[in-house]
Amino acid sequence: MRLPLMILGCAAALSAAAHDDDAQYAISAPGTTLTGYITGTTLPVSVTAPTGKHADRVTLRLNGKDVTSSLHPDASGALSGTVSGLTAGANTLQLFAKKDEVATLTVMKGMAPAVTCESLATLTNFPIQPSGTMGGTVITTASVVAAAGTVPEYCLVRGTMEERSDGVAGVAGTPSYRPHNQRYRTLFEVRLPTAWNGRYMFQGSGGTEGGLPGASGQIGGTSGLNILGNGFVVASQNGGHVNGDLPPSTIVLPPDYTGPNTTTDLRHIQVISGNMFFSDEKAVRDWAYHAIDITTQTAKYLINAYYGRPQEHSYFVGCSTSGRQGMAMSQLFPQHYDGIVAGDPFYLPPDISLSETWGLERIIEISPIVNGVPQYLQSFPLADQNLFTNAILAACDHLDGLVDGVIDNAAACHFDPATFVFPSSGAYGSIAPGQPLQCTGAKTATCLTPAQVNAAKKIDQGPRTSSGRRIVSPDGTPLSGYPFDGGFMQPSGIPTRDIGTATSQPGNIGLGSGQLPLFWFANPDPTYNPLTVDYDNDIHLVTPASPAVNNSTDIRPFLKRGGKLIFYHGLSDSGPPWPYTLKYFRDVARKHGGVKHAGDFMKLYLVPNMGHCSGNNATDQFDMLTPMVNWIENGVAPDAIVATGNRFPAATGTPPTVGPYTGAGNTTRSRPLCAYPKTLRYSGTGDISQAASYVCVSPERKHHEHHDHDDNHEDHDD
Repeated sequence: MRLPLMILGCAAALSAAAHDDDAQYAISAPGTTLTGYITGTTLPVSVTAPTGKHADRVTLRLNGKDVTSSLHPDASGALSGTVSGLTAGANTLQLFAKKDEVATLTVMKGMAPAVTCESLATLTNFPIQPSGTMGGTVITTASVVAAAGTVPEYCLVRGTMEERSDGVAGVAGTPSYRPHNQRYRTLFEVRLPTAWNGRYMFQGSGGTEGGLPGASGQIGGTSGLNILGNGFVVASQNGGHVNGDLPPSTIVLPPDYTGPNTTTDLRHIQVISGNMFFSDEKAVRDWAYHAIDITTQTAKYLINAYYGRPQEHSYFVGCSTSGRQGMAMSQLFPQHYDGIVAGDPFYLPPDISLSETWGLERIIEISPIVNGVPQYLQSFPLADQNLFTNAILAACDHLDGLVDGVIDNAAACHFDPATFVFPSSGAYGSIAPGQPLQCTGAKTATCLTPAQVNAAKKIDQGPRTSSGRRIVSPDGTPLSGYPFDGGFMQPSGIPTRDIGTATSQPGNIGLGSGQLPLFWFANPDPTYNPLTVDYDNDIHLVTPASPAVNNSTDIRPFLKRGGKLIFYHGLSDSGPPWPYTLKYFRDVARKHGGVKHAGDFMKLYLVPNMGHCSGNNATDQFDMLTPMVNWIENGVAPDAIVATGNRFPAATGTPPTVGPYTGAGNTTRSRPLCAYPKTLRYSGTGDISQAASYVCVSPERKHHEHHDHDDNHEDHDD
């Protein structure tokens, strides 16, 4: 089978900077793509040397063979030429100055299948075999999908693993309960391109899963990449259960309720269908990590069978639930993946659920109640949400030297909505000149009531007892709030989880809060109303451990194999609070050589304004996979990563500024994301919509030092 011409994705050119001690040596392969592949046996290359060094005094080797004679000086002072002898799979170019290796570049030569796609349907000896009442691996589809648009020809394989019909689901004592006849199964999909680059990528999903995403590779963290077009094999799975197999949503209390189905409120408790697997221990473990494990084993088995050889490297990309699952892979299955990209990870579900519920309850406290139903949106109507956003931007947007609707100097931001007074001039001077944000009398369009302000402050602070003492979870973690950020009250911030819209309930009713008494109580209690958690007396009900708690800092086997981690998290995420991710990052760093050495194997990118995995006026589109590939295969650690967003307001004037926040704009910007602890600053000149106008700088002090919940257990507002 012939390979098609190489498809170039929107990714970085194939180039590797030198090792850290020789930062200006570089090898590049012009016209090729870092995450792609080549089709021939020859490759144009260019070698550059630092100023004052002689490029012609280096040695270039291809797969151990000296190919320096292929290079010749060009007009730029570099050495360029065409090397030959590339073989199928990974090819390594090594650059030496004297006897020291100063740069490496890995080039993948595309590979064709060794067998037909259809033959995969009759494979035997899969890693997952029948066991007890569970089935093994059953292939349901194995067929070639023709190329269409930018998507190349690929072999589509779908199947089922560990199917069983003796599971438990639903709520005991209700019609939803199935004590021993619930069907469970792990569905998987693997797409194997006809032209393979030797790499395998797992594509994560979110929430409680239950559906099978198409394994396209298009997921947050791969923005701009044509994953299949670049030659990756991609796999996905459903978390070990099918939503359509689960019992329907059910009202648990009151037990004699006969009216129309309704969501959980102060008089009713509804368990939604997607949570109904909580009562089956294996189903919870499947969702936690096991379905990922067996899908990974099966995908690699299919790769070996189809191409006649194993993958060169394996990558994991996920956000939210799959961000957590990526962490589980590094902790429990270190052999599965070389590089893991974990976004906004839901890795401490009991603690995160308590944080989510705390925020929701603070909104309920200031919401009118009609027949037991909180009128969430009346607590903070959209106009008041925008007013709050303008207040925090007026207080802190300018502290980074640029009024652009983004707070980049968080360390200098000490916003207190109870004492803030709007400015009388500048970009935000027209809102309520010289007036306090907190109303001193009757509520008006330009002030918030003391109750609204108090609720926002409590959400920022995080769970407290009635006496104001910070709460520590049963696993020993101080519970986090949601620190103020420019996107705190933008739609994908607090509103999406705690306030809702005119047509949608707050997301936490079914997710964060709704899951608390089901998945995260030591003894699950579907009759417990998650909207009425007593933070003085009920914390002991929460479990300190679960298969879905993936907080182990002992990742030595993963690191010993050369494994790398890239974390990212939105600073306005109203699901998993970002301080939990920062805590894990620091805890791992301390355990493995200290924070100074963390950059050898781990990076963290905190994204201003961004909600849960995406959203708000934020640069929420970025490619973390290409930097990870460069790190794993060429030893080049990522630093700044360029991101884009298309919901920004237009900027005018000199220096460029934006006006008051009125909602999502339609201007596109690109900005670097800085590797923690660095933060972004405008260079002082240039188009603010272009990444080249910014630099990453070392912070004056720790990021959000007053919110650092893990270094010390002091309240951040003390």
